[in-house]
Amino acid sequence: MKIALKRLVSTIVIAQYLAIPIMSAESVAAPSVNSTGSKATVTTGVAKGTTFTLSSPTTIQSTPYFTDEYGNILMNVNIWGNVNVPGPQAVPEGSDISSAISLAGGATNSANLEKVRLNREQPDEYGKSTYLLNLSKYAKSGDRSMLIELQPNDTIIVPESKALGFMEYLEILAGGFAVYSVLHFHN
Repeated sequence: MKIALKRLVSTIVIAQYLAIPIMSAESVAAPSVNSTGSKATVTTGVAKGTTFTLSSPTTIQSTPYFTDEYGNILMNVNIWGNVNVPGPQAVPEGSDISSAISLAGGATNSANLEKVRLNREQPDEYGKSTYLLNLSKYAKSGDRSMLIELQPNDTIIVPESKALGFMEYLEILAGGFAVYSVLHFHN
């Protein structure tokens, strides 16, 4: 059931992604608003500390770069998997993968940040089109040198962690103990 649901959601996300350039749909993610009601800002490390203010959802474009109402240069990237708001995101030019995942609401608790994949629409200057990134290492060290600057139409895939969490281990142990107690004490 869980696998069938994941396949259904994946199919819907892919269908929406393919329909966006045709329909020129509005972006699905609105910028966050803080408790004072002010507009969200995004600061990217690659853009040398430049702050971009996004006041309304931006239109998804079929061109590699476009500008918002303030003249900021934006590009579309796709974020799939275990983030809070998966789908296409308009990010400022010069953004890195951490900024894009942040714009998607951050990684979920079930995300495997050790195996994040970045797929390029076009190979980079070295001919590479796929990167496997360990964002847990970045989160621990803060070393931004391992982050890759995004290009238009890059796809970031944040997989689900296959490791069991503490509560899942407790549930397995509790279930095993319940079976043992039924078999052992009722015979």
